This record gives sequence, C-alpha cells and structure tokens, in this order.
Amino acid sequence: MSDHFGILGFPWDGGASLGRPGARLAPKEIREAFGWFKGRIQAEKVYHVETRKIYNVSDEKIVDYGDVDIVAYSVEQTIENAEEATKSILQKAGFPFILGGDHSISYPIIKALHDSCKGQVGIIHFDAHLDLVDENHLQGKYSQSSEIRRALELERVAPEHVVQIGVRGFNYPWYAEYLKETGIKQYTAFDVHAGDPLTIAKESLDRLKGCEKIYLTFDIDVLDPAFAPGTGADEPFGLVPYQCMIMLNEFYDKVDAFDIAETNPTFDVHGITTAVASRIMFECFIHKFGK
Repeated sequence: MSDHFGILGFPWDGGASLGRPGARLAPKEIREAFGWFKGRIQAEKVYHVETRKIYNVSDEKIVDYGDVDIVAYSVEQTIENAEEATKSILQKAGFPFILGGDHSISYPIIKALHDSCKGQVGIIHFDAHLDLVDENHLQGKYSQSSEIRRALELERVAPEHVVQIGVRGFNYPWYAEYLKETGIKQYTAFDVHAGDPLTIAKESLDRLKGCEKIYLTFDIDVLDPAFAPGTGADEPFGLVPYQCMIMLNEFYDKVDAFDIAETNPTFDVHGITTAVASRIMFECFIHKFGK
C-alpha cells in the first residue's frame, strides 16, 4: 500500500528517433501546471466540480523526487538510473508517477515494478501506436516504439496481460501475425468510439485480475491531435478527453505505477496538451490519496 504520491521526472527524448524531439521539456511544464491544481487545496480539502464532491487530501502526501539522472551519451546508463530511482520510490512506499519524456521512458519503470514483486505484472497502455517494434538499425533497442516489446521480455509480463487502448492508423504488416500469435488485447480508437468506455475499462481490469501489480502508461497521443497538439506524432481519429477520463477513473485506484509520455511543449498550443497531462496527474493523486 502506497503512503505518498511520488513524482519522478524523466526528461528524456533520446528514444524519439522517428518522432519529434522536445518531450524532455515536459516534466518541468507539467509540474508547473500541476501546481495550479495543488493550489486549490485549502485546509486539506479540494472540491471536484464534475462529481460535486469535496475530497479530504493533504498536499504533504505529494513528494517530488526530482528528475532521473540523465546520461546523454548512454541510453543504457540512463535507463539504469531511471530503474534505480523508481525502485527507491517503491522501497519508500511511494506510488511512482513518472513524467516523461518520450515513450521509451516506460520500460525501466515497468522493470522496477516487475522486480519489486513476485507475481504477474499487467500493463494498461493508452496510445495511438502499438510500440511493439523490436531492435532495428533505425531506432536501436530502447526507442519510443519498443517499450512494450521490451517489457514483454520480462519474466512475469505475459502478452495476455497487456491491454492496449486507443491504437489506430496504419502500421507494419508483420503486426497482424504478431498480434494473432501473442494474444495482446487491443481496443482500437474505433472500438472506443463505437462502444462504451466504462465497459472497456471493466473488461480490461477483468483481464488483469490474476496480476499482482498493474502498470498504466498514458501516451498523450492517444488523444486526437485536436485535443493534444503537443506530442511526438499526430495520428488523426483519436480519442476525446472525456472517453479517457471515464476509463482512467476506473483505473486510478487499481494501478501500482503510472507514467505520462510524449507530452511535447515545443509543439503545444497555449499549453493545451500540458493542461491535459497535469489534470490526469492531479486526478490520479486525488483518487489514490483523497477521501
């Protein structure tokens, strides 16, 4: 059981070999936007307008662990530093909330959670992209396109315990056979639009019932570019914030670590994307530590 909300910045976009660089600037921007929400806590209470509910919460439960020690010349050393920083938060009974960074940041965090337990680890993955690319000469081994593939190499992360939500667009033809062989569960963006987000969330959790730990990674490009212009790549026909909110509200209490990836301030418009990321961050805090 976590006793505090442990923020860790991962200002890294060294994995954005095919996407736009700039996500390394996001942790600072998201922290600043998060401060606006935190400033609305008065006398250890905050009012949630949509639910018409007052939450009892203390900002003393928020602990900022600073940023991962970035080693610009070494992807491997940076990954190791991120893993160790996350393990430290877990050892101190913190709930790791990681601010990326391009999506390559997820793998060492997932590994830290995996190594902290003995059971199966499930992954809920919000993204426009599948991120199942193996090592290649264009992107290397640890890119923004491969973090889920790397996670599946861990001993207790099984394909049937990976749920991908919001995926869409066109991709490599080998994906069709790979997905059939592995059994990864996907809800495409069209599935979400045509279905019920609440049902999808509950089905996702049912699929992960046997897991000791659940990791949630939220790539901001799961949203349609109209709602999140500041990201590494634009994929049209994405989700809307309301759909994500409905699903995330079901997940916050159930997950054991969380990251937000691919917020890119250099391509944002008036801080729209950062505002979404910081709202998700504060919602997670309220759901985990509010009463």
